[in-house]
Amino acid sequence: MGRGVCLSAMIDFSPLKAKLLLDYPFFGTIASGMENIVNDNIESFAIREGRFEYREGYMESLGEGERMFTLCNAALHEALSHTQRRGKRSPWLWNMACDYAINTLLIESGFAPPPSITYDKRFGNLSAEEIYAELSLEFLDQEQNDRDSDDQRADEGLDEKLSRAQREKRSLEALEKSDPLSEAIHHLIQPHKKSRIDWRSELREEIGGYYVSDYTLIPPSKKLLYSGVYLPGVHSRHLELAVAIDSSGSVDEVLLAQFISEVESITELFGSYSIDLIVCDERIRSHNRFERGEAISYTLSGGAGTDFRPVFELIESWMHRPKILLYFTDLDGKFPPYEPPYETLWIAPLSMDIPFGRVITLKDTND
Repeated sequence: MGRGVCLSAMIDFSPLKAKLLLDYPFFGTIASGMENIVNDNIESFAIREGRFEYREGYMESLGEGERMFTLCNAALHEALSHTQRRGKRSPWLWNMACDYAINTLLIESGFAPPPSITYDKRFGNLSAEEIYAELSLEFLDQEQNDRDSDDQRADEGLDEKLSRAQREKRSLEALEKSDPLSEAIHHLIQPHKKSRIDWRSELREEIGGYYVSDYTLIPPSKKLLYSGVYLPGVHSRHLELAVAIDSSGSVDEVLLAQFISEVESITELFGSYSIDLIVCDERIRSHNRFERGEAISYTLSGGAGTDFRPVFELIESWMHRPKILLYFTDLDGKFPPYEPPYETLWIAPLSMDIPFGRVITLKDTND
């Protein structure tokens, strides 16, 4: 434990937990299983792996209803497995999205929020993933490249795994209880359909998170200064991006034009960038490099079968390889026998199994 953390809770939360068990069994079940810890190093309260930490002075300033709100907030963070669902998202922005989702549900359900809580009614009925997608559009030029800063899953020991499994089991048991907010809770907890998150948001999240990483508090972000929120400003690194287009004849040119337009829009947010554009069917048909200020142009020559390997072989020959490759294709082709040492995003009309990388689907398959 760090300095300022007490193992014994000074405030007795048991009456509130008992009330939650009677009135809102889901919240009561989760909150009752969480350890309460005083931590005077934090501003208000925080949830960390089954622990509800709070600053004593802050909690003492709250009324009973507001304290109940904080317990419900903690219960939902725990039940939603937000750490596991974060993936490669920016931790601070993901946490903000989760708080928006949770606090919106609680406030709209009649719970009394503490002062200065993270809340925006425009996010009503949206999942954390959907809110994050919207926030990433607003804060793409603010995101820190700290995606892996607190990702300790690979080093998780047996005790930690057992503890997490027990907490997940408790959350599942709580879901089975009859609760006035069961429908709203299920909406937040059940995995959300990926198709509801626009592909443009996914693309911006991926590119922005990898490349905007240098930040400073001098000067701070101007976007939220008016509301007293200080977020770090950033210094954009040079963006090295590779884009490959499958010219085998099966490419939807309307979707391709939308994709290229979106790539150009994203790159305008960076101080400088270089984009290598490769056109390939069964062999490389063209390779052009575009710098900041140059419009991306291309000619779809070829029309033979699809072989992805020449693109990866070409990139392997470069002295400076990109951190990310965007490959526009229908995914019907020959893949290389190895996974490259950089991120690969397959931009495709439909999703299917691939040996490596991730697919961003341009069309909603439910349409």
